[in-house]
Amino acid sequence: SGPRLHPPPTTFAMPSRCGVRKIFAAFGTAFVLLFSQPAAAHRASNSAWKIRTLLADDHDHDHAKGPQCACLADAQGWKIECADSAAMSAALTYLETSGNNCKTKSHSTECEKNYNIIKAHHDHCDHDDVPELIEKELHEFEGYYEQCDIHRKWYQLGGECAAIECHDASADLTTAIADLATHQCNTTANCESKKECYETFQKILMAHDTCDEDDLPTTLEQALHDYEEACDAKRCNTVTQSEAALTVVCSGAAAAATRGAFLLAAIAVATTLAAA
Repeated sequence: SGPRLHPPPTTFAMPSRCGVRKIFAAFGTAFVLLFSQPAAAHRASNSAWKIRTLLADDHDHDHAKGPQCACLADAQGWKIECADSAAMSAALTYLETSGNNCKTKSHSTECEKNYNIIKAHHDHCDHDDVPELIEKELHEFEGYYEQCDIHRKWYQLGGECAAIECHDASADLTTAIADLATHQCNTTANCESKKECYETFQKILMAHDTCDEDDLPTTLEQALHDYEEACDAKRCNTVTQSEAALTVVCSGAAAAATRGAFLLAAIAVATTLAAA
């Protein structure tokens, strides 16, 4: 047999002194971005959150988990306080001011901060605590922003909602929405006294909070808002009491995940800047 041929040794091109300086500068800029511009880092990390969701091995049909609203509140310098309707209204005013250009995906970090304020309070607080205008206007901005994750406040007079099978639930939920109209569940008297009303409303509430949007009929969101005032006293809790309490605290895995996404995004942004 002929001589054994060996592949040529692999060679690595060492970066120039200028390249090394750029690399160190990129990491330095990353940490500056992380601690001084967390909102910008979060916006740049949208794809990281989506990839994390796609790679997750949880095959339940729950809402895809985004960054924790509580962690964004800490990073962006605002608080989740259901009694502070003035802060919610101020945030909506900022978003709706045309000169701020918040109704676009190329929005500013200040737009993102104010969107997160109204989103977190809308999803967490009792609907009586949230200005009615926010209930109506929030959905005009949703398509332009990454959604943070937060549970509803625990309702002391309600137990936990019955579990719901989300997969292929759209047809059943469409029927449930029609049943609310059939039984005239839009009055407090009917929704508190008729089992057909409050049990159906609880099913819709549980589906809204725990199922993926792709599994829900497009009319469910509006139906929830149409009946939530009449059925408020009969609402159930879509999470456990401990989960509801912890949702306003940024700690443990939630904080680590948020910081990690911020850092990865900041490094990516800083590296791009260094290569420019």
